[in-house]
Amino acid sequence: MKRPTSHSSEIEQAVRLLAEEARRRIERHPSGHLLRSGKEALDLSLQLDPSPHNSEDGRAAEALDRDLDAAIEGLIVHRAAFRPGRVFCLRCATPDCEHAVPPSSREVFAGYGATGIPRFLDFGQLLLERGDPRVDRLYARPPALLAHTLRRGHLTAELLEPYRNPESGFRIHGQVAAGWYGVPDPTGRPQAVALSFQIVSTRPGKRGRRRFGLNVLGIGPDGQPLEQLYDRLRELPWQDTVRWAQTALDQITFQRKKPGKRSKSEEPLERRLLQVLNGLARRLEKHRRAKDRKTLHGQQRARQTERPTHMALADLAKAGKDELLYDTRQETLVVLGARGRAHVFNPAGKLVTSIRYTPAAIEKRRHRKLWRRATAEEIQGLRQKVAG
Repeated sequence: MKRPTSHSSEIEQAVRLLAEEARRRIERHPSGHLLRSGKEALDLSLQLDPSPHNSEDGRAAEALDRDLDAAIEGLIVHRAAFRPGRVFCLRCATPDCEHAVPPSSREVFAGYGATGIPRFLDFGQLLLERGDPRVDRLYARPPALLAHTLRRGHLTAELLEPYRNPESGFRIHGQVAAGWYGVPDPTGRPQAVALSFQIVSTRPGKRGRRRFGLNVLGIGPDGQPLEQLYDRLRELPWQDTVRWAQTALDQITFQRKKPGKRSKSEEPLERRLLQVLNGLARRLEKHRRAKDRKTLHGQQRARQTERPTHMALADLAKAGKDELLYDTRQETLVVLGARGRAHVFNPAGKLVTSIRYTPAAIEKRRHRKLWRRATAEEIQGLRQKVAG
């Protein structure tokens, strides 16, 4: 190897050798494949003693060696927390488990249960429980696209302490739930889809830099993974807004100083993240309003998303044993009707909501035992309370 003749070329060679070492370590790492297609740089720090009697080079090399491993691990942990359409399950410490995907295209992330298992809820029902006064607009003609912000405290309120600080450093800072989007099913008919846009972060260990990202959570009609929607739709109506939010989060990641080093003039982190969430919600709704002014397509989608409330009593009257189910999580009774209609009644016999499910979504809930066949006593009690 020819020896460099200038100071700048020596530095260039040192950087090249360091980059080659980083690539070797990534290749050897069991999860190194997560970084092969990425363009994010490793964040390293180096302290040198330039004095002629320096005896600290060995320690500096050891510190850089540890820092390189930590930086690689940090990037891998951050990438591993993201899977298209899925949420990170704190119980299983992965987004790849059966708990990580919503049961239907109309459901959004509603927070973690006590042991870190994600909970999902129909978007309309979420707005009802949160007291959003605009909920009726979801079922208007045409339906509005609504965006609702949920802060970290609401999403993690039920978590037990052992699940609040996972080793991955994963943390959810809040989300925007939005719907309805009109997405074609495999036959080309538009169906209602709701999505969760989550601000999350990871930090391996205590020394690593916390990295922020936007996770888009949801599922397409008939249970298609979210990445399949990317292949089928000509335009993602949320794409520009998501890019704006991720750019803002990248700036937060790389502008923040190390833990404990925040400047007095630096804006508190949670306030900055809330500003991103609020900006995300505004932009999602603004994009939809602008599009509806230019096209009547929203009216066509409304025909597919109208809530079938007026059929509740008729469907209850003619429902057989297989169409009368009990929701084990919500402790409600579900009456199934034709064309995917599902009517939810509370224990007092009051109609809570009426929504539509695909056959695959209904079967999945049965298979996961979220819905079981109602007992004769439960059915008789519901009919008596509704009649009375």
